[in-house]
Amino acid sequence: MVQYIFTPWRHRAELLAVRAALYPHKQPSPSSPSQQTPLDPLHTKQLAVARVSMWMHRGSCPHLVESTALLTAAMLCDASTPSSAGSYAPRAAYSAAFSRFVTGLLDSHQDRARKMSMYGIAKSVGLPATFVELRHQATHEQLPSLTRLREAAGKALEWIWEYYWRDLPDAVAPPSATTAAATEVEEGDAQCREEVMPLLEVDVGEERGRSLESLLLKYGEGTVLTALDGIAGRTRDTAVLRRAMGLVREVLGREKKEVEEEARESPRDVGSVRAELGKAWKEMREVDGADAGTGGMNDGEETGSQLPSWSLYDEETWVPKPIGMV
Repeated sequence: MVQYIFTPWRHRAELLAVRAALYPHKQPSPSSPSQQTPLDPLHTKQLAVARVSMWMHRGSCPHLVESTALLTAAMLCDASTPSSAGSYAPRAAYSAAFSRFVTGLLDSHQDRARKMSMYGIAKSVGLPATFVELRHQATHEQLPSLTRLREAAGKALEWIWEYYWRDLPDAVAPPSATTAAATEVEEGDAQCREEVMPLLEVDVGEERGRSLESLLLKYGEGTVLTALDGIAGRTRDTAVLRRAMGLVREVLGREKKEVEEEARESPRDVGSVRAELGKAWKEMREVDGADAGTGGMNDGEETGSQLPSWSLYDEETWVPKPIGMV
């Protein structure tokens, strides 16, 4: 069974751009000076943090991506806070980001059937024990010093890089055959909409009926109905909307009429089905008789015992028998 993975980013290039903004020192240097772009690294990181925040609102954002953005945001807060304002705000930002990083990571690896300690889970995933100790101090004791938090945030970003970001493939896969087919379908839908629009400019008539018939033969009912639905959803002209709904009803009514005509052409009542089964049974007995060397059976030789032992249910003549009796 195919399992779909929903991501908040549209394509891998968007995720790689965020990685390059959050880890500029990890990116390869450009081969030529002309490729260098004089961008402010602080501003680039702020944009990357804002994009990750948008991903969090969309949902399905990996925890380590969020933790990278939170730790980077704490560093930006520390860099923008003047020394005269004190260190409490940067310490609180570092502590909140670091605690959320450690707690969310270890909880995601927790075994519900057999509870493990945070130190045991940290050892299994390769997380340093000092991270768990710092998380405990920031949560239950006084906030750690700013120097210790800065050092821990830098080490946490390095650990996340080795654990998650570094293994992302740099090469973007070329468009697959499925993508090419989807593009071709979209182009066909757009062309169908262009050919449907003239039909919405006139009322019912023979010319419109012939044009609709040709469109159904060319694109199929599904594509035509999709085009009409898209036009009806975007237009503000009541006349166009009314004609589009009329064409939708006409196409659906045409399909219903074809089904009814097919049902009338091939009636299937009980009598006809029974006659066909009797004829097939007679032909089968004739073939069996020919194989046995007795020749085919005539209609007059056929007795009631040779007919199939099935009949319509009759409540008056049916007699119940105990289970096990023949």
